[in-house]
Amino acid sequence: MTQRVRWPEFWFLYGRVFRQMGQPILWAPLLLQGLIALAVVVVHYYIFSPLTGPVMSGWIRLIRPDYAPSLYHYPAHFVFLPYFFGNARVIVNLLTEALLSAVMIDMLMSIYRGERPAFMVSFSHAWRRYLPLTLVWAVVIGVLYLVNAYFLDFVQNVLGYSLQIAPRRQFAASLLLRVLTVMIYAPAIYLLPSIMAGGRPFWGLIQRGLAVFARHPFVAIGLVVIPYLIGLPPSWASAESDKIVTSFYPELVYHLIIISIVVDVFVNFILLGTSVKFFLDQSD
Repeated sequence: MTQRVRWPEFWFLYGRVFRQMGQPILWAPLLLQGLIALAVVVVHYYIFSPLTGPVMSGWIRLIRPDYAPSLYHYPAHFVFLPYFFGNARVIVNLLTEALLSAVMIDMLMSIYRGERPAFMVSFSHAWRRYLPLTLVWAVVIGVLYLVNAYFLDFVQNVLGYSLQIAPRRQFAASLLLRVLTVMIYAPAIYLLPSIMAGGRPFWGLIQRGLAVFARHPFVAIGLVVIPYLIGLPPSWASAESDKIVTSFYPELVYHLIIISIVVDVFVNFILLGTSVKFFLDQSD
């Protein structure tokens, strides 16, 4: 029978992570990921620049060419900014997020082994596992993307009318979407640590990561929910771009996206720090 995890043990994970925040090297991979996201949103912001304009023109034609006539008019540019940035960030995350997260995971494991963390050493370890890390994380990102992109449309088709005319049902559907996002993400939080820990064939690594979740599902959900709630307000606000443009000022959408990127760095530190520590404790 699996031993129950008590509340003091759960909160101990957060105390350990907050102490680790004083080590600048641990922030390096997350800051790099944040800078990549910032570069992506800047390219989308300077849509009329001679440097970034051609890139955006090709990107618009690839994703939604029917939005192009509106996108090149102020303030519609900011209404569609989260949509195009969000899709671009998904692609960037498919290529870089697992790798950079694995770099931090490897440095955390070094600390728990009593060793001094080194960015380039951990990057080398993560790079050698780039393919399995990226393939696994691509599945996670892909499922989350599909659920968040089509779940509300699915609900509308089931109900037979638009949720826009039923605020209470719209709220309930949005809340259910948030719950589904957490429930999908929670089983995946130990997969990257398991791959970086090694010691088994590929499917054995996946099985070990999922087994830690299966033994303590509520711990995993708790580890996901807390940082998820922290990052929710700025991401939600930037998603309501049409209301922000009409009620406040258009550039606020851009500013909120930047705030959400900064918050994501902090949130990912908490999530990786707690999940790696708990995974190692359960794998010993």
